[in-house]
Amino acid sequence: MANKLKVDELRAKLAERGLSTTGLKSVLVERLEEAIAEDAKKDESKRKRKRNLDSSDGADESNKLIAIGELRAMNVKELREEASKRGLVETGTKKDLLERLCNDANNDSIAPVKSGTDGAEDGDDGLEEEKKEEKIAIDELRAMNVKELREEASKRGLATTGTKKVLLERLCNDANNDSSATVKSGTDGAEDDDDGFEEEKKEEKIVTATKKGAAVLDQWIPDNIKSQYHGDDVYDAMLNQTNVRDNNNKFFVLQVLASKRGLATTGTKKVLLERLCNDANNDSSASVKSGTDGAEDDDDGFEEEKKEEKIVTATKKGAAVLDQWIPDNIKSQYHGDDVYDAMLNQTNVRDNNNKFFVLQVLESDNKKTYMVYFRWGRVGVKGQSKLDGPFHSWDRAIDIFSNKFLDKTKNFWSDRKEFIPHTKSYTWIEMDYGKDDNDSAVVNDVPKSSSEVKPEESKLDPQVAKFISLICNVSMMAQHMMEIGYNANKLPLGKLSKSTITKGYEVLKRISEVMSRFDRARLEELSGEFYTVIPHDFGFKKMSQFVIDTPQKLKQKIEMVEALGEIELATKLLSIDPGLMDDPLYYHYQQLNCGLTPVGADSEEFSMVANYMENTHAKTHSGYTVEISQLFRASRAGEADRFQQFSSSKNRMLLWHGSRLTNWAGILSQGLRIAPPEAPVTGYMFGKGVYFADMFSKSANYCYANSGANDGVLLLCEVALGDMNELLNSDYNADKLPPGKLSTKGVGRTAPNPSEAKTLEDGVVVPLGKPVDHSSSKGTLLYNEYIVYNTEQIKMRYVIQVKFNYNGANDGVLLLCEVALGDMNELLNSDYNADKLPPGKLSTKGVGRTAPNPSEAKTLEDGVVVPLGKPVDHSSSKGTLLYNEYIVYNTEQIKMRYVIQVKFNYKY
Repeated sequence: MANKLKVDELRAKLAERGLSTTGLKSVLVERLEEAIAEDAKKDESKRKRKRNLDSSDGADESNKLIAIGELRAMNVKELREEASKRGLVETGTKKDLLERLCNDANNDSIAPVKSGTDGAEDGDDGLEEEKKEEKIAIDELRAMNVKELREEASKRGLATTGTKKVLLERLCNDANNDSSATVKSGTDGAEDDDDGFEEEKKEEKIVTATKKGAAVLDQWIPDNIKSQYHGDDVYDAMLNQTNVRDNNNKFFVLQVLASKRGLATTGTKKVLLERLCNDANNDSSASVKSGTDGAEDDDDGFEEEKKEEKIVTATKKGAAVLDQWIPDNIKSQYHGDDVYDAMLNQTNVRDNNNKFFVLQVLESDNKKTYMVYFRWGRVGVKGQSKLDGPFHSWDRAIDIFSNKFLDKTKNFWSDRKEFIPHTKSYTWIEMDYGKDDNDSAVVNDVPKSSSEVKPEESKLDPQVAKFISLICNVSMMAQHMMEIGYNANKLPLGKLSKSTITKGYEVLKRISEVMSRFDRARLEELSGEFYTVIPHDFGFKKMSQFVIDTPQKLKQKIEMVEALGEIELATKLLSIDPGLMDDPLYYHYQQLNCGLTPVGADSEEFSMVANYMENTHAKTHSGYTVEISQLFRASRAGEADRFQQFSSSKNRMLLWHGSRLTNWAGILSQGLRIAPPEAPVTGYMFGKGVYFADMFSKSANYCYANSGANDGVLLLCEVALGDMNELLNSDYNADKLPPGKLSTKGVGRTAPNPSEAKTLEDGVVVPLGKPVDHSSSKGTLLYNEYIVYNTEQIKMRYVIQVKFNYNGANDGVLLLCEVALGDMNELLNSDYNADKLPPGKLSTKGVGRTAPNPSEAKTLEDGVVVPLGKPVDHSSSKGTLLYNEYIVYNTEQIKMRYVIQVKFNYKY
């Protein structure tokens, strides 16, 4: 039958079943016939089961019902005793115990009591009888004194510290498995609770994952589970969804939570939130701990955790890093070997969603029992979690995992390599499960930083050892990525795959194509797709603030993906745990395949580089000073041979190239590279190539150093420029060079004095002259840029480690001026000829998408308007400006009123 259908019909039938629609007709026919046969088997199985039930002995059925009725009548203590007798796990709520015992009694034939198809996490209300029992159990807890509560907590394997209120809350949460504290909104059930309403402050710490087996166990899996289970067959998924505008019911939820805590329910949303946060902080005495089950992890979610810059150890067993929040006793007994481990992400800007879903199958170390672990919530918070099992059947665990994956993604686990994203469904984030013989603790599944090894303990030259410890510091990489918004908890740096980097570029490329059309709805959709592929932690901010809708934002995201690409390379280089080697710094140095020879500070070379650096520090970059920490002569393997064809060509210059610290392990080992085809060309002013500068500070800015992390690294490269195609303005297609041209030069208005340049013995020109003004140039660039499109035209000469000094750079001065604007010429986009005002116009206004509320403006006695209202959103504006700009072309329209000296406080 299937082979009579047309290709379109085959695909439609397959799509109805949620099956892959890719492949030739023969493949589609085979896939559909298999599905039809499988459906027939299932139908026959159902009919057979019904006949068996109809013909079964009534007494047996009655006995089953009586046995289950007896179980329901038991209290929690009796259920735990019964579970112990049957050799089952004794932990969990009454509902968990009852479900476990019922399944065992019926040999897994009786389904758990649920009010939906997804289990408790999808909003199971449970039975009224269970609710009553749980209420009685909680009332019994409330009647206990502190000593009795601590004894009860100890029996349940919970933390015994804290006040009575803290202990009571901890025990109640355990008794209810977090269900009583879960307030759900939306149609996806508790596991899709977008915010989780856990207003946890973003923790500036590197969280390590527990890796057992092939999968990284989710960080929130309880410790007692982590100790016993692992994630064996790569049934491990992280789903994420970001959707920006849905904040319904949050005020009501805050009122409910305040009422539960005995707090006043009056006031604004902000007041309620502050009241709950203060109450939670008082409960925990401001203590933030890792790996505890107590009030520190406040299940209601209003514990504003303080930022901690610390590394938490991860447990790795097998190929999987166990989730951080799996209980220790489970971690010690279970692992995740064959990568049934999925991380799912969903970002939807329009609906204010930014959520994740973790799935992991855990196998006991004795390979006799299995569990399925889920955790879900808004990106950046712990969220909620659930453990199913233990099961004696591996197939049962895999079936639960696969069904949940299908439910959340609309894709079959078996077809995940051909994953097709669906609107308002989670997307699977592919991870790299490369073989790793090391089962030791890891930081985000990346080896322990070589910076932990003291340079003096290495056989390397002390200067080289110090440099390697700087650029091979995995903790530094994670910190840098966190500062630019990347969420390494959801996609650990050590598990980055090339396909994820490629997908990130591809989405940005589509964004760049839409940006020129000012299609806001489409930009929101694509931004959500990007944040789904490359997880970001936005906390509880409105997602509409993070739409990638300007060239500047696009460029920032391109640079982020570039940095992730470099880190993906670096983590492969550092894949062996330094703890297993006598001299990890020396090992990492060898992996770079780039010779580094220290240059003495009293040498002529050092003096030349220092002079070049000092002379070409632009006045516009006066917010910092720079000093050389170390200088190395560089010799990258094979580079000199590739450069040989250009070694005698004319116009070879020694030019600067700066980059983030995160990128240098990749750059030194692989060389400077050109952006891949997937990257959007609009992110590169003169097309995709390798960019250099003759002004030191222009390149230094690309180090992205700050007062909290003031180390930077730059290259001085010999670049064969040949005949250059000189351009005054940006041209995204400049990589298509005219015949005879070897490079592009973006001509700036300030450049080193050519008469002061120095020519080395081999003919290389060093443009170390002091800057001179070429303001007669009509171009838009401040400084020169040099771009080559063939990496064989580059040879590294020097690697310079520098220190940025920001002392005093946080002072600033501003003016408040009275400006006569008159009738304004309002523009949505830049216009270099805007100074040619239309008749009757006195000024130009660049209209931004956010501006002070005009209804809150103040008018002074002399009629001057002060726009001091709070900002309001005008996102309906189709312009590219974020904020208003006002420009006058006659200085007589300006009168100074106030001079304001300010102090900038930077948070890193």
